[in-house]
Amino acid sequence: MAEIEAVIQRLWQQLAEIHTFHFVASNGAGSATDWNGTAEGTVLVTTHQDGWLFNESGHYTTPHGRVLTMHNRFWWQRSERGIRLAHLRYDQPVELFELHPQPDGRWQTVTPHLCGQDHYSAELTETASGFLLSWQIIGPHKNERIDYRYGR
Repeated sequence: MAEIEAVIQRLWQQLAEIHTFHFVASNGAGSATDWNGTAEGTVLVTTHQDGWLFNESGHYTTPHGRVLTMHNRFWWQRSERGIRLAHLRYDQPVELFELHPQPDGRWQTVTPHLCGQDHYSAELTETASGFLLSWQIIGPHKNERIDYRYGR
């Protein structure tokens, strides 16, 4: 248990050091969305109810070259065996999933988040400059992937 706690603590400390994000969104076979594009911006990390609040602001560029202003608020919380992630939409948390460390060093979703018929899951990989959070959204009309790179 001490080993798991050390792994959780390492990521927990790294979360507080994040300052930037960049993501690439793409859709796969069978997707009925046009969720392709890139985004980049800054992350302001603050404490929030014993967790870290990521206030993200930046710009999303559509596959057609249109640049849109974007904002996200993600709430990271520690759990006994991992780290939980919630999206703060209109200041109300939407619990997304809990990530647990794996023997190979990756972090994986324990149980996917269900939004209607869509399943949201993720895999987190620590990097030298931050971490990569790869989202997968699967549903009747969705097959999306978002590769979010967070940097210090």
